[in-house]
Amino acid sequence: MESILKDLVVLYVEDQKEAQTELKHVFDKTFKKTIIANNGEEGLKLFLSHKKRNYNIDIIITDITMPKLNGIEMIKEVKKYDNNVKFVLTTAYTDVEYLLEAIELGVTAYIVKPINILKLLEKIECAYKEKIDNDKLNSIILKMKEHNIKNIDDFFTLLDDSKKENSDNIELSDGFTYNHKNKVLLKEGKVITLVNQEILLLEYFIQNPNKILTYDELLEAITVNTTNTSLNNLRTVIKSLRKKSSRELITNLSGVGYKLILNKK
Repeated sequence: MESILKDLVVLYVEDQKEAQTELKHVFDKTFKKTIIANNGEEGLKLFLSHKKRNYNIDIIITDITMPKLNGIEMIKEVKKYDNNVKFVLTTAYTDVEYLLEAIELGVTAYIVKPINILKLLEKIECAYKEKIDNDKLNSIILKMKEHNIKNIDDFFTLLDDSKKENSDNIELSDGFTYNHKNKVLLKEGKVITLVNQEILLLEYFIQNPNKILTYDELLEAITVNTTNTSLNNLRTVIKSLRKKSSRELITNLSGVGYKLILNKK
């Protein structure tokens, strides 16, 4: 963790002087540079002044409830200028009403006051590394609405569960995702069921991404509990997978084999 954090430029926005002083002491020893703001309005001005000088801020740690401009409104303004900045919200139990709006902005890193320093540093590292995709955000938002989340403890439980679910997903090409746990394809919230040989073949491809696999290798992968191991059967399974997903998902090198195309990042 230390090797990542020491290269970060952090903007810390907090209106409580005592909290500022305590965390700045830690941040100065941890990050490359720490910039302090007393409220959201000042935080936005400092962010923009650094942006004009091409001095990028990597992480913004901000309280939610502040005078002049609250944390959520500040995040909205920052995102107009830079969508790559990561955010960590420090929040109190009375801030639950803001959580859904924050998630819709792509912010899923929170820590509850009083702040545990080690947990905060872990949250910062995760926020900096994490890729938040739309499917994940929509899933969290939908569950918050379904369960009428009002208690912050329930929110954190839900967020952790959503992250675990997301870890089961493998991004493929053309907007498709494969869920290992449920053995299904997903696209734009739609679930696409697969039969046994399609699952075996797709999972073997996923284990060997962007690699040309020979006909013999692929035939061996789908022979479990079946005696139909002909090349025609392999082609039938691949044709069915393409029909359920996209022709671009699996490419063919004539006379050699097939290759699965994973999502390009």
